[in-house]
Amino acid sequence: MARNQSAMTPYSSREAGFWRVTIALMLASLLIFSTLYVFQPLLPVFVQEFDISATESSFLMSAAVISMAVGLFVLGFLADRYGRLRLMQLSLVITVIILIAMPFSSSFEWLVALRLLQGFFLAGIPAAAMGYLGEEVSSNHLGLAMTLYISSNAFGGMGGRIVGGYLTDVFQWESMLFILAGVGVISMILFIWLLPKERFFEKMDQSLKEDLRGMVVHLKDRSMLVLFMVGLLLQIVFTAVWTYLPFYLQSDPYSWSLKWISITYFAYILGVLAPPFAGKLSDSLGQTRIMFAGLVILIGGVVLTLMSPVGFILTGLALLCSGFFVAHSMAAALVSKSATHHRSGASGFYLISYYTGVAIGSTAVGALWENYQWIGVAATSLVLVFIFICFPLFKK
Repeated sequence: MARNQSAMTPYSSREAGFWRVTIALMLASLLIFSTLYVFQPLLPVFVQEFDISATESSFLMSAAVISMAVGLFVLGFLADRYGRLRLMQLSLVITVIILIAMPFSSSFEWLVALRLLQGFFLAGIPAAAMGYLGEEVSSNHLGLAMTLYISSNAFGGMGGRIVGGYLTDVFQWESMLFILAGVGVISMILFIWLLPKERFFEKMDQSLKEDLRGMVVHLKDRSMLVLFMVGLLLQIVFTAVWTYLPFYLQSDPYSWSLKWISITYFAYILGVLAPPFAGKLSDSLGQTRIMFAGLVILIGGVVLTLMSPVGFILTGLALLCSGFFVAHSMAAALVSKSATHHRSGASGFYLISYYTGVAIGSTAVGALWENYQWIGVAATSLVLVFIFICFPLFKK
């Protein structure tokens, strides 16, 4: 009897099940986010290869994140209604298949179309992972699991950009995608083997209309709306800086090669390390205060990128990553903590805002780069974050 009762207890960090869950979701996250961001440092390559503008090349990013935003809503809803495990497995399988197909694209338009399809299924992991953790992991240990998962988001984004840029400079972008697909196959197999079946998920018996109504309630919650806005503004700023950084460093007076530009993404290491540290601080100082501190650090990082010396730019990028991932991890934790129902739906709305910010930061900001260069990108980022910090809703 005690054994059966123990089997139905949420995982704690002292149990092997906790680490199976955490490692599986970290592997999936690494694959998803390296795939999502692998094209970001390569945009100058596609400008030359397909004779397109910088803004047009950014469609490789915005196409994926726009469809990902749709996928977050649709797949988040399905995850809450029908379960999360199979949906996450399907997401990884289709992601890998499309990675294998991409090098065979005959035109830039076909490549964008595949990214559009891939983006929808990339959403399967982020749409369901936080809800899965919220149900299967003990509330006393959820903060650790969540911050490790968010850190793997950062590490995946960093790895995709660094390895993608470096391998493309050494070989070609097609060979790089084949290598990424091979890594994806291994990650997919390990994920399917490691992640335990859901034990606490309960299939909803209510009607589809009632289910949708319950999910949309999150959009009427004032505190949730503030958190959704945090995700939107964070990603506009972060994506704008990293999307147009390669163009900035390739131009005079820097004239860096793609190989050296890709190395700047090692700044993401601080994005990997900062969330767990911030998670511990939040236990005593509160998650909202730590989120606010992250926004201030992010502003400081953007300011430093406006300085000409390379040392200032690199320091600024490190601060940008630290501040961004601290604020993001705290906002994501607050969403999961505040949601009493439809957890995947609440996380999905936050991530929809988050990835809408990616689309705006990558393509819409392109006009600022074309007309005002780096000063336009950085100054707009500063204004957006400053407006939000002064926004009255944030103080309530």
